[in-house]
Amino acid sequence: MRPGLAKARQRGIVRIETVSRVRGDDAAWRALFERGDVVSEGRIGRGAHGEEMWFGTTSLILPLAREQDPKLRPFVASVAALDLHVRLRALRVATREAQSRAPGPLGTVACELSVGEDDRGLRIDVDVQAPLIASRSRTHRR
Repeated sequence: MRPGLAKARQRGIVRIETVSRVRGDDAAWRALFERGDVVSEGRIGRGAHGEEMWFGTTSLILPLAREQDPKLRPFVASVAALDLHVRLRALRVATREAQSRAPGPLGTVACELSVGEDDRGLRIDVDVQAPLIASRSRTHRR
């Protein structure tokens, strides 16, 4: 024998949910960035429309305390990848690095960021792409 038909229950006006939030400590992240290792490289290339562009990569290694459980690193990396303040700090470092290595002033910088684990802590890689302003003015004069 099959079960009989039943009426669907109406939802209530109010629903109670429990939500967990994770928040990074800005001062602790600032200290990690200050102690971190930064490696950058870049080169000039041609953009989609033939303009001179700067293409570069900046890698940051943020050292985590040795006493921190290595099993927590994936969690810390995922928090860092989503934390807007961490991302902004990394983008600023990468932009400064690109501007210091490029042969001239840069236009609007486009960045791609990835965060992962490293033996020493966290690794943040930022790919940078920006037009060279000097080359833009040269192409307009022609």
